[in-house]
Amino acid sequence: MTAVAALPDDVARVSHELPLRANLSALDNIALIPIYQGHFNVAESNRQAQQLLKQLGHADIATLRDPDMTPAQRFITKLARALILRRPRLVIDRPGAMLYDVPYPAFIRHLAAQAETTGTWEIFDFSWNQALYRA
Repeated sequence: MTAVAALPDDVARVSHELPLRANLSALDNIALIPIYQGHFNVAESNRQAQQLLKQLGHADIATLRDPDMTPAQRFITKLARALILRRPRLVIDRPGAMLYDVPYPAFIRHLAAQAETTGTWEIFDFSWNQALYRA
């Protein structure tokens, strides 16, 4: 999985190695990215984060903090945090390590359909799991 670490900066990542800030809500974890990068003010960043959660069908998790989330909710937050970057490529690193509470290939396909993104989504996983993504 060192290939994920070597990806260029124009790739958004969802990985178990990129944790959420435990003291922040899902909304704050997502909104922090454009605020930190100086692209938007707090109000606009919060609006975009809320819109992403709504688009993904999980607006109800906005107030949850990391310790209060299920693995799927944590993944949604990490995914929204990556999507808010609006990069042309999204890499999901070993989803099974993050999504052990849901049938994750179908879960990811469902989210990808809802996300309405124009970029490409790639899944980096162990070779023996590759058959899970063919469908």
